[in-house]
Amino acid sequence: MLHSRHRHGFGIHSPYVYYLMTNVIEEELPYYKYSLIEKVRNVLLKTDEKIGVFMPNGEKKLKKIEDVVSQWSIGPKYGQLLFRLVNYSKAKTIIEYGSTSEITTMYLAAPDSKSKVLSITNQPELADLSHSMQERIDMKNIEQMVSSDNESVYRKLTADGISADFIYFSRSNPSTLYQLANLQMVPAVHKFIVIAGIHRTPAMEMVWSQLTDHSEVKVSLDLFEVGILILNPDLQKEKYIIYF
Repeated sequence: MLHSRHRHGFGIHSPYVYYLMTNVIEEELPYYKYSLIEKVRNVLLKTDEKIGVFMPNGEKKLKKIEDVVSQWSIGPKYGQLLFRLVNYSKAKTIIEYGSTSEITTMYLAAPDSKSKVLSITNQPELADLSHSMQERIDMKNIEQMVSSDNESVYRKLTADGISADFIYFSRSNPSTLYQLANLQMVPAVHKFIVIAGIHRTPAMEMVWSQLTDHSEVKVSLDLFEVGILILNPDLQKEKYIIYF
């Protein structure tokens, strides 16, 4: 069932989704870790040192760190949303695909120091920068993997027996997203999958639509900038468009 746009829980009849909407998505409590992460962002936004990064077309370019952070980092509003979703889900194993910013990784890792975050990126110099920033605020629950080969990523996860409770896709191309997201659709599990840029291109919109129809996805929330898929066998199939 597809529901029209909602805000503040109005018109939402599912108790689970109502609670998620009013107490997690729209929560405004100022968790102290928000300020720690935003201090890191402010430091990086004043750093004009250059690093090499791969552009979407595969070309490697030198870019100022301040430009990479300002253009590629998740903003505070959506970074803090990720924090709250991870905190609510009590996720112990988190995978971030396509990481382009240490800011996003920190928001995923901050809710629980005992959780494990595997951050996968094809940007080795960004990975080095992320590691140094994570040490700066003593985040020790992050493991980084540099790879642009989807098959090697999946082989590593399978070999290590890694089954994530929370997955975040950042700046993924549609074919990669569809392939990797489908691998996470395990029957009878509780899992959150969050996808950035679901309306970035028509191809991304098509993939988002296909994933919301997957039999294992029970609830989908379209917040325009990101989409949330909830795998929970106890829930009814519902699709929501949310004002955020």
